[in-house]
Amino acid sequence: MIKNFIGDDDPLSDEETPPNSSDRPSADILGISDAVPEAEAAAKTEPFILSKAPPESFAETARKSGLAWSAGIAFFASVVFMLIIGWIADLVLGSSPWGIVAGIVLGSLIGFVQFFRITSQIFKN
Repeated sequence: MIKNFIGDDDPLSDEETPPNSSDRPSADILGISDAVPEAEAAAKTEPFILSKAPPESFAETARKSGLAWSAGIAFFASVVFMLIIGWIADLVLGSSPWGIVAGIVLGSLIGFVQFFRITSQIFKN
């Protein structure tokens, strides 16, 4: 420990430890000495509840999982499908990168529309 340069009357020498050496600040310093034991006792006896809503059933969870998977697959499939159509258009028309670019852009737009339509069903009650 760094020596006190003002004098030798350092209350915290190397051998001594402070009276409240826990990691938390003292309740007396914070001015809530009466509330801390009650809060700790309440935290030990009562479970932490995020919401008063009942948990979802397994069927509802499976439905939402299936919709989430189908949203991702629909987005991916629309981009790939339109990319392939753009590639075929490039081969037929001879417009080298523009068919693929247009296919990716159009597939992305279609994919986002489908993605938002499917994900809106997840949050319906």
